[in-house]
Amino acid sequence: MQLSATRRINRPNFFQLIPFTDYTDSLNITRGNPALVPEFTNSFEMSYSKTFKGGNNLLGSIYYKHSNNLITRYLSPGTNPFTGKSDIINTYINANSSYSYGAEITSINKLTKWWDLTTNVNVYQSKINTSNIPGSVSQDAMVSWFGKLNSNFKLPANFSIQLSGDYQSKTNLPINNSQGGPGSGGPFGQAQSSSQGYIKSFWGTDIAVKKSFLKNNAASLSVSMNDIFRTRIQDQYSESPYFIQNYSRLNNPQIVRVNFTYHFGKMDVNLFKRQNTKANAAQDVMQMAQ
Repeated sequence: MQLSATRRINRPNFFQLIPFTDYTDSLNITRGNPALVPEFTNSFEMSYSKTFKGGNNLLGSIYYKHSNNLITRYLSPGTNPFTGKSDIINTYINANSSYSYGAEITSINKLTKWWDLTTNVNVYQSKINTSNIPGSVSQDAMVSWFGKLNSNFKLPANFSIQLSGDYQSKTNLPINNSQGGPGSGGPFGQAQSSSQGYIKSFWGTDIAVKKSFLKNNAASLSVSMNDIFRTRIQDQYSESPYFIQNYSRLNNPQIVRVNFTYHFGKMDVNLFKRQNTKANAAQDVMQMAQ
């Protein structure tokens, strides 16, 4: 059983603060906001882990995260001095707050000597409070879930196959792209505002084949391919008082990778333990000297 509580600070970066307007991309005019203040996030998590016979393992956790002064994208109208036309400017603003909570379960099961299965399911809900932002479009909280299944097969002649699949249900646009968590990163960074719209459900499947050889299986050759059915298409809908946007992207479709690995020498874990002991002793001496 484990309990954890953390408090983090996320300060605005240089580009979010710079007050000058960048007109180099007419479709993405940007401007920072020097009035931004840091956001604070309080996170709480409780997890429980249980190991069963046969190498089976179960890990369950529940979590809650609350942020104040959330740094989020904001759209504001303005006049382009080069064209004299009215344009939409992408900038940043501090929203009142946001919250997200959910539960996650990870299970590792060794079904046979040659087949093991890892299952992960994460059910969560998130919402952002933008009542302090003029003209913002409020959106109700949405219950979403993410699931991933990873299956490993050990075959004769030192061959192994890994087959994995994942599914993301319909979910709100990410609360904050810099925070991580479900739905963060990648094409989701294209969201015009984290409080408007949603991402449609999508799924994908990956496969990898590995062959180990030489003495003590020191060398291995693997071939992998992601999104083998070309289904990991991410469709996004967003809206504001100034636009309605439908966005679709197929990110890194069907990439094939070939990797060769060779292990040499012998790793002695005790070396790391001795180094850590020496480092801790030196740190204690320095603290005593102070």
